[in-house]
Amino acid sequence: MKSILTLVLILSNISIFCQIDSIYDQGVYRTFILHLPENYNSNNEYPLVLNLHGLGSTAFEQLLYSAFNEVANEEEFIVVYADAIDNNWDLFGSRDVTFLSNLIDTIRNRYSTNECLFSMGMSQGGFLSYKLACELDHPLTAIAVVTGAMLTFWQDNCGVAGTMPVMHFHGTDDNTVLYEGTFGISPAEETAQWWANNNSCDPTPTITALPDIDPNDESTAERHQYSNCDDNADVVLYKIINGGHTWPGAIHIPTLGVTNQDINASELIGDFFALQCQRTTAIEHPAHETLKFFPNPAGNEIYINFPFDDKLLVIFDQSGRKVLEHDISKAVETIDIHHLMDGIYFMITYAEDNIATFSKLVICHGGQ
Repeated sequence: MKSILTLVLILSNISIFCQIDSIYDQGVYRTFILHLPENYNSNNEYPLVLNLHGLGSTAFEQLLYSAFNEVANEEEFIVVYADAIDNNWDLFGSRDVTFLSNLIDTIRNRYSTNECLFSMGMSQGGFLSYKLACELDHPLTAIAVVTGAMLTFWQDNCGVAGTMPVMHFHGTDDNTVLYEGTFGISPAEETAQWWANNNSCDPTPTITALPDIDPNDESTAERHQYSNCDDNADVVLYKIINGGHTWPGAIHIPTLGVTNQDINASELIGDFFALQCQRTTAIEHPAHETLKFFPNPAGNEIYINFPFDDKLLVIFDQSGRKVLEHDISKAVETIDIHHLMDGIYFMITYAEDNIATFSKLVICHGGQ
């Protein structure tokens, strides 16, 4: 085992702290970058996230481009950025599935993790996340894919056990991984439909046109959400109209096409993963006690978690008028907001000992 190197870099006025390490796997050293949440405590248990780079990229470039460490600190995730051999993941063999399985074992042996395990990735790293969902021997809690796709071969031969929550982001003007798919590669919407069928969701998604917050980014976004799934394993596709081969909310790289700034993929993935972990572990009082809800902007419903007893949710409109009051009885609860008009609202959640959390909620119903 190579010794751990601690790296501290200053880039664009952003401080990045990470650990570079490697494991000896299948005859070669395989490198990775590890990020521990701030105030990591071995007495607590943390979800583990694989964040996988695209073809020709590196673990460090994925760390920078996705800017996921800040989200990981907020959600209290351990994140591993692994390097492919020659910057190219093995999508057709078992080499990298085996490597990542062994890497998961290594991290779980060294650090304090819970049963929540996630995979996310950009482009080819997104392809690999779909492959892992079908082939990894460690059960994944959920996956998130940005500009990646699913091979039709995997759909025909997927060994996924049970349901799999999925979040997918894809630009309609992606010239590298086509939104419409190509020979052997499933179109983005058909991939979402395949997972919705796998999860026994409602067959038709709720389509919500999201607010055009940044009219200068030359793109807009739609959320296609399949709900009422087995085990609440929703499937969510973010369709980026005119978006390129890019990570929504990231720095703009002109050679990759248009980058949407109306949404932030990393923040949405963090919220999505955190919600799936709360469902999986049924934690009532996690180490980081806070209100979590998803999605935002929302359409007809939101999923909310507030890790205390005797919980009450109150929503006010911008004039201060109370428009909804709801007792929260479950660890993760669905709140019906279909009757509220589009706009900005404010949520206050109360619990025992006068604990309260204040949040802003944007409602945009869009249309089918």
